[in-house]
Amino acid sequence: MTLTLPADDHGLIRIFKIAIPAPAGLEERTPAALAALFGTDDLDPDYIDVVDTRHLAGLSLIDYLHQGYDIPDTATDDPALRDLKGVVVLLMSRAARGRALTLTLADTVTHVTTTGDPARLRVPSPPVETAAAAGTVPGGRSAPSQAAMSGRVATIALIVLFALVVLMIWVAS
Repeated sequence: MTLTLPADDHGLIRIFKIAIPAPAGLEERTPAALAALFGTDDLDPDYIDVVDTRHLAGLSLIDYLHQGYDIPDTATDDPALRDLKGVVVLLMSRAARGRALTLTLADTVTHVTTTGDPARLRVPSPPVETAAAAGTVPGGRSAPSQAAMSGRVATIALIVLFALVVLMIWVAS
């Protein structure tokens, strides 16, 4: 069976059931193990999660998806998810690295469902080429205002007066 991930795919999690025995290195998401399951080594392992439902410590897979991936409860009403036990691979859209990718599933892999909030990424519009969008600001840095200059002069005068007062106190003592 083949499954195609479109280049503009975003926000989906594809859930696969893996029959025992799982390939060596699957828990570590090694490229060889992923290639054995999905027929390609072009997947980003950072966006693939391998879950053994027997090790979820009291959580069901539905609870795991709800708490770990923020999948709404309504999306997990699928009876196929409710009864899913064993080794499960969660393949996020970003695992395809933003490219169209065709997965050739091994005989031990079953695509159970696709869940999440689908969104299609749009190609960005071309940049605006008008003079207003050029981003050039006329002129350079403006000259300081009269108020700023007066403030600086007053600050210097106060520092000089403070120094004179300190000098007079030091001479008097």
